[in-house]
Parts: sequence; C-alpha cells; structure tokens
Amino acid sequence: MALFKTLRGLLKVPKKELGLCMVVSEQEGAEIWVDGKPTPFHTPRMIAVPIREDVQIEVRMTGHQPHTAIVRAPQKLSYYYCNLERIPLRLVRDEIDNFASV
Repeated sequence: MALFKTLRGLLKVPKKELGLCMVVSEQEGAEIWVDGKPTPFHTPRMIAVPIREDVQIEVRMTGHQPHTAIVRAPQKLSYYYCNLERIPLRLVRDEIDNFASV
C-alpha cells in the first residue's frame, strides 16, 4: 500500500515548477501585486513565480501611476525593473465650495 503525503501525490497532479523573480522599482517600498491580488511584499523583493507561465505583476505606490507588466520567467531566476511615473500635483485655486463655509 502506497502512502501519499499530499493530495497532489494521490491525484498525480504535476507540481508547478517555480522560479524566483526579483521585483525592483526605482522608488523603494512600492506594493507588489501578483495576478490582481495584493501581496505582503514591497520592492525590492524576490517573489516566487511559475516558470514558463504568464504572471501579471503590478507595482503600486501612493502618488505614482501603477505599473503593470506580464512576466514569463524562462528560467529559475528572472528580474523585473520599473520606474513609476509621479502623478503631477495640481494647484486648485478659487474652487472652494460655498457650502463648506462655517
């Protein structure tokens, strides 16, 4: 009788081969999102990604435009670098709502 340590072994589901992707942004401390889901990681950080599969990586930071890319890691180690564009500040003048007065 064979013993199976995981359900994956019992069902003979092939294990995904994972590689590492170094995610770096010019602005350190940006949030890293993978496939539309937030991760607890911030740049610069090495994350695990499946090899030879498309993965959407998004880098977000307050005050900057988010940067999204589809990454396909061809080997065990890959690298993703981006420079986030700053959202220009706009000076608002003479546009105070009259209802906001005390």
